[in-house]
Amino acid sequence: MHNRLTLHKCREMKWEKALRHFPLWLFVLAGLLAGQKLASALEAGAAKTDITAPVGTPLSGYGARMGRDSTGVHDPIWSRALYLDDGQTRLFWVSVDLVAINPELRARVLELAPAAVPRENILLTATHTHNGQGGLSRHIIMRFITGRFMPDVLEKTAAGIAASMQSAYEKRRRAALGYAVGSHQGLSANRRYKDGPIEEQVGVILVEDADGNPISIMTHFTGHPTSIDDPDTFLFSADYPGYYYLEMETLMGPECVPIFLNGAEGNQTIGNPENKDGWERTESVGRLLARRAHEIAQEVSYGETTLSLTRSTVPLPQTLATTLLPAEVELYSLEINDLLVSFFPGEPCVELGLNLRNLALARGYAAHFSVGLSNNYLLYFVPRHLYGDLTYESSMTFFGPGIEDWFYEHFQEMMRRPELETTPTAGAERATITEKEIEGGRLISVSGAPRQAGKLRGELFAADIQRLYRERVVAQVEQGDWVPDSGLWGFLPGFINVPALALPILGMGSRNLLKGLSSDLLLEMEGMAEGAGLPFDGLWLLQNAPLYNDFPDKSPLYAAPICTMFAVTGERAGAEGIMVGRNLDWALQEEAVVTRVRPETGHTFVQAGFPWNAGLFTAMNGDGLVVCMERLRPCTEALPEKSLPEFILRDLIQRANSFTEAVDALKALDHIRDVHVLVAGFDKDKPRAVVVELGAKPVVREEEFGILLGVTPDNAAAPETTRTRYATLKQHLDSQPEEWREDLQQLLTGGGLPASEGIQHIWNSQTRHSAVILPATRTLYIAFPSDSGVAGRFTAVTVAGEES
Repeated sequence: MHNRLTLHKCREMKWEKALRHFPLWLFVLAGLLAGQKLASALEAGAAKTDITAPVGTPLSGYGARMGRDSTGVHDPIWSRALYLDDGQTRLFWVSVDLVAINPELRARVLELAPAAVPRENILLTATHTHNGQGGLSRHIIMRFITGRFMPDVLEKTAAGIAASMQSAYEKRRRAALGYAVGSHQGLSANRRYKDGPIEEQVGVILVEDADGNPISIMTHFTGHPTSIDDPDTFLFSADYPGYYYLEMETLMGPECVPIFLNGAEGNQTIGNPENKDGWERTESVGRLLARRAHEIAQEVSYGETTLSLTRSTVPLPQTLATTLLPAEVELYSLEINDLLVSFFPGEPCVELGLNLRNLALARGYAAHFSVGLSNNYLLYFVPRHLYGDLTYESSMTFFGPGIEDWFYEHFQEMMRRPELETTPTAGAERATITEKEIEGGRLISVSGAPRQAGKLRGELFAADIQRLYRERVVAQVEQGDWVPDSGLWGFLPGFINVPALALPILGMGSRNLLKGLSSDLLLEMEGMAEGAGLPFDGLWLLQNAPLYNDFPDKSPLYAAPICTMFAVTGERAGAEGIMVGRNLDWALQEEAVVTRVRPETGHTFVQAGFPWNAGLFTAMNGDGLVVCMERLRPCTEALPEKSLPEFILRDLIQRANSFTEAVDALKALDHIRDVHVLVAGFDKDKPRAVVVELGAKPVVREEEFGILLGVTPDNAAAPETTRTRYATLKQHLDSQPEEWREDLQQLLTGGGLPASEGIQHIWNSQTRHSAVILPATRTLYIAFPSDSGVAGRFTAVTVAGEES
């Protein structure tokens, strides 16, 4: 009480000093203006209700509890409600000590809520304590975390929340509202990365009545309430927000209702500035937070309050987790004068909150809060650059790496302040695509921003990509070929839709294969997925279908790419200086596509592949740098720790600025085994070609006597068919002192004869394209097999954009 009176007394002294210099006629004017605005003056009320469920109710938040019952109460679980009415907008703003606001709870609360406020003006947020009651979700998957569904607990919890709103409404009175922001030291930390970003802002919203008595103080802070350790994880507790309440009530008085708002806490945890253990640490952080918020509250100033609440129902990005997540969601945004509050329906990582704040400040708002766990629970939202890190946060997001941009776009659309000229606007980036028929295939030219370019490509091949996704991904899951028969999968009850569960989990397990890829390539694949009408994770599973099918407990769909690649240099290459020969073998029939890519940044390049693949196997860029790859054997033991070589090469062909830079980048790879990459081009105007053999220790193999083979015939690690094929190739090249482009074309395509059976032959029934690549003229000559198995005519495709 002493501190509350001190705060009020300080404000009285400031007013007395100002009034001594206030002209008399201004008193009259002020009175008239006050009389005119009586009808629109702010009304506010706040209340709290104990909603602790009976002991024996399961708790929610830790799967390790396996839905077991609670054993006691350490401190109460609260619903805390604030009612606000500025004469135009009435709303309830509620914070509850639960792990999340699940759909069943929100729906029942809205049914029971007081009629004084429109249902669409009720904001429900959770503090995210992992020691609040479970039993609130009907969804079978969520019960692994929330425990068994208990209708009576849902009913009593919803009734308690509604009671707090009713009480707050009944306590309404004339009020003033102000806010202030400050920072903290050491109260939170990044829970995944030692030097990762931290939310240092502490925000305060203070509501007082006409006599200066505090009605409520809302504190916005960012950090997981997960500080309770064994053996107390089965006790009810609000975690550190509970101690924040106690300390703030001491500082502000028992009539004040402290409310806690959690921010973009996806990857944020609490710190330990006083080096405490157990409950002492929990108490330390809660009380320190209250004291810091109280200090910041001293800076609050008041004025006329205008509330602007915006609600938007928007379709969500596509997801594989269709049985768990909805197709659309309601987003909320609240403006309190020049403070903007954005409500996330789940757990955003801190990067999203920080970036959205920068966008808001650029629009002219004075401050911004991101409030997570609001009105719904759609799990986690991670920034694009962390989507490939197989952390808990990235494995619990299912909307693709573009979800951060999705939020920025929609929250910006909800901002009432006009866009500035310097504010980036959604859709400002452009791309173009053209196509033409070439003998045996199609030539696509795409240019512009990566996401838009990818979307155009996805739209162009949408039918093919969707069909292949159904055949090569969905069918493999439905048939059980991609579903383990051991571990958890062997114990799932019969009523579980296994394919519906397996698909998003497969997508989750593939995240690490994105690690190390550029943001441009991710953006391109995001656009490609959108254009094709697939979830991002679905497109990514299609990209990795060859890898998944290589595992021994899966039925093989097709083999990993097996190919022939070589280079001739120096005198053997005649006037060209260097020529690269390349056949790509692939067991399944595919549509043949050559793609010319003109990106916004980096090198233009051409690549030969298929409609669905975003990586590359055969490519050359505008500097004459050529890359091709070959696998010695399928990967059958475990998923790689990072991205696959075809995607690394896709980034390399666009970004590498020299032959040496490309080779050095490949030599630095330590997670890829049994893959050979041929790199050719000019090194300081000198023709060069090497094969980088990726394994436990990468080996760089140079050409000998002007010949460089992708695999040497004596390589014991290579399959016999590969050794036979390269032995035939070596014999031919050794017999020719000088090669012409036409000679290499004849060699690669079997001299115009039908394809032979068996991949021990250079031109065989699985060959999908043959290419002779001339770095000097930046020209790729490419031929595809005809229906009769005879190679078609070679088409010349230049990086610059000429075909013949």
